[in-house]
Amino acid sequence: MQTKYICTHEHCSYPGSTRFEMSFKSESIMDDNNVATAFCPFCKKELMPAPALTMDCDPRTSPDCSPMD
Repeated sequence: MQTKYICTHEHCSYPGSTRFEMSFKSESIMDDNNVATAFCPFCKKELMPAPALTMDCDPRTSPDCSPMD
């Protein structure tokens, strides 16, 4: 299993068709309290943890999520 972090900056200069994403193997992270802050190499903004489940997704912070009903 992997822990993913994504760039949520609206004007990120990442050239890909999706958001910039950084993944870490679960064994490389002790817990959420012992993780260094990761930054996007393109826009220099802080990366946010990607939602684990689609129902955890918040379209206000991640446009990849579908709008809330």
